[in-house]
Amino acid sequence: MTLTRTDIEIQACRAMFAQHRVEVFGGTIHVPASLEYSCAFAWDSGYHALALRHLDRDQAVDELRTLYNANLTQEGLLAHERPLPGAEARTKLVTEWLGPIYRPDGRSWLVDPPVAAYAAARIFDPAFDDDESLLHLAGDHLMAIDRHRTLTPGGAPVILHPLESGADVSPMFDALVDTTSRRTLLTHHRALSVALDAIAYDLPQARAAGHGFIVADPIFCGWHLLALEAVADGWRRAGAAERAAVFEERAAGLAAEMIRLMWSPDLRLFVGYDHAGARQLPVATLGGVIAAASRHMIAAGIAGQVADAHLRPEISRFWGPAGVAFNPLDGAEINPKALLWRGDVVWGATQYWAHLVLSRLGRTDSAAHARAQLSALIEGSGFREFYSAATGQGYGAGEDGGFTWPALILEMNADA
Repeated sequence: MTLTRTDIEIQACRAMFAQHRVEVFGGTIHVPASLEYSCAFAWDSGYHALALRHLDRDQAVDELRTLYNANLTQEGLLAHERPLPGAEARTKLVTEWLGPIYRPDGRSWLVDPPVAAYAAARIFDPAFDDDESLLHLAGDHLMAIDRHRTLTPGGAPVILHPLESGADVSPMFDALVDTTSRRTLLTHHRALSVALDAIAYDLPQARAAGHGFIVADPIFCGWHLLALEAVADGWRRAGAAERAAVFEERAAGLAAEMIRLMWSPDLRLFVGYDHAGARQLPVATLGGVIAAASRHMIAAGIAGQVADAHLRPEISRFWGPAGVAFNPLDGAEINPKALLWRGDVVWGATQYWAHLVLSRLGRTDSAAHARAQLSALIEGSGFREFYSAATGQGYGAGEDGGFTWPALILEMNADA
């Protein structure tokens, strides 16, 4: 029997995840790369669950339950990372570079875009999950973000450190962080970490102290919006209309706030908003497309504008011959030992973000092109942390054993 391309990808993803599986914290979780990233990471596990559900639903559910058990903080937030037992050498190096990012219990003070909440809500199925615990985990996670990371009720969530964006060295933050060299970047990140550790990452104290990095970030806010909608959908599937209405109302309010605060008509993208400086950060990155996958943004006509301007392969500033880059393409040489999220780099996540928007808008040809490109990247360079948008060459973690994010091809294939 001849295997289809999808069959081959399923086999490859299954083998890759098997190498990254770790039994820890009372359950099973996957690390994004076995050698380089020996932690339970929040948004990585969200991506893992979205892919794993097409291989083994039980593994996807276990990933999320283990993550929430391991990384949930006393405030109800989900820590960005928690080092695995035996990773003490890496943890020491991280704190030397980035400063005191860990709580006394080992969980990080830093949080992540709530992809895990989105994944938990998407995976929830009343036919299998009769206790509704996945929805409760997702919903409680989002409500904790609203309690602890909004400046005003109903406002857009904010991040207090660039690492909380997920795209920690995004050019969007260049107005706030010195990125002239790796050394100056780490010095600035350490200073932010020291100041935040002293106040336990408390938002009111940070604002009162004049903390210089209080940003509504399009990646974080975009995923918060998508997760709110997904939780509302989940409660509808569970037959709980009143609970669904609470999350739907919050999603509608956040969409309106993002349009008011973060929409750039000139760029036709969502951008960051610097609350410390009371200004937009008008820098184009692919993180600005995530919210366009929201049904509220589709209904408002915003999503169509984003796709017309940035997700048409023939005209997009982001879409290269090999994939959809995080930054507008400028032809700069990629230096894998330099700053991440810079230059013409494609990540498994960026390809997925583009595909998610396109598939929800019904733009099937462009969505198919995005899937085909990620498939070609995996075939040509394996499962890598990121790739060149021009040549498809793989870079970063994953040279030995693979990096998990390209497995999102499974979620993309399912939406075909």
